[in-house]
Amino acid sequence: MEKRMISKKGCRIMMAAAAVLAVIAAFITYQVGAVYGTEPLPLDLAVQKAFFSLRSQILNPIIILITHLSDTVTIIAFCAILLALPNRKQYGVPVSLAALGGLAFYKPMKHIFLRARPDAALHLVKQGGYSFPSGHSVTSVIFYGLLIYLLNRHCKNEKLKKVLSAVCGFLALAIGPSRIYVGVHWPTDVLAGWCIGGAVLLAAICILERNYRSTAPGFLSK
Repeated sequence: MEKRMISKKGCRIMMAAAAVLAVIAAFITYQVGAVYGTEPLPLDLAVQKAFFSLRSQILNPIIILITHLSDTVTIIAFCAILLALPNRKQYGVPVSLAALGGLAFYKPMKHIFLRARPDAALHLVKQGGYSFPSGHSVTSVIFYGLLIYLLNRHCKNEKLKKVLSAVCGFLALAIGPSRIYVGVHWPTDVLAGWCIGGAVLLAAICILERNYRSTAPGFLSK
């Protein structure tokens, strides 16, 4: 049996939270673009130094693996698999559309701000293009975050749901910092990416809730 829907009041709170995240993303964007002229902020340099101090021969391959789990090709492959499943309307379609929504936000921003990535000598992975905001951070929050919501709504196997939700939650939170660790993003790229991704995720959940509500006559919101 599917989980109880989020109330209309709950959705309004979520949309308010999405608006707050959008404002924070706008503030970070202003700082990066207008105040510092796309140059690294003092916070960027301090956090980057702290992350680089953690590098080791043991940790490097683990973080590299984590960061690749939000590569464009990886997300496309996951979406293709979910769209090929019989329950594509429950999982594949929502996550694919939401991921495209995130792309529509961050891709133009990269070409507007043209922020250079950290020095290529610091990179642990090959990465081209511009730095702000972090597309991996946007996409990981949306893709893995929405999967958590969908699993809790549709998955009937409690053990499987808990395991997959834990994995998705870890990846949603870990991929952003991994981009700093591997040296291809400034911390403010990741912070902005998290805020954009969080705003899109909350909006997507509310849209899905509205759709579920419209197909469930008799449901009374509290």
